[in-house]
Amino acid sequence: MAAPLFRSLDGSSTLVEVIVDGQAIRLPDGLPLAAALLTSGVSTFHRSVRADEPRGPLCLMGSCFQCVAVVDGVVNQRTCRLKVRAGMTVERRTPPLPDEAA
Repeated sequence: MAAPLFRSLDGSSTLVEVIVDGQAIRLPDGLPLAAALLTSGVSTFHRSVRADEPRGPLCLMGSCFQCVAVVDGVVNQRTCRLKVRAGMTVERRTPPLPDEAA
């Protein structure tokens, strides 16, 4: 993961373990998942379908769908609308569409 472009202003939150792309990282409990990932250096959340370009949070209020990821096995979850909790799993690249799987 790259050096964070963002930082948390609240250093009092309890850190919990979250699995991101198979790696355990510690994020502030209860913080919106997108914000927590941004402060930990994660800026690409998925890739565009057509051009395979990196996509990350834009509006941070659930309108744009640029922060989607697979969370706990559920595809296209808006990470800006989910709170961090211990044990959650996040996959930043959604699985291939059925006609792409070979």
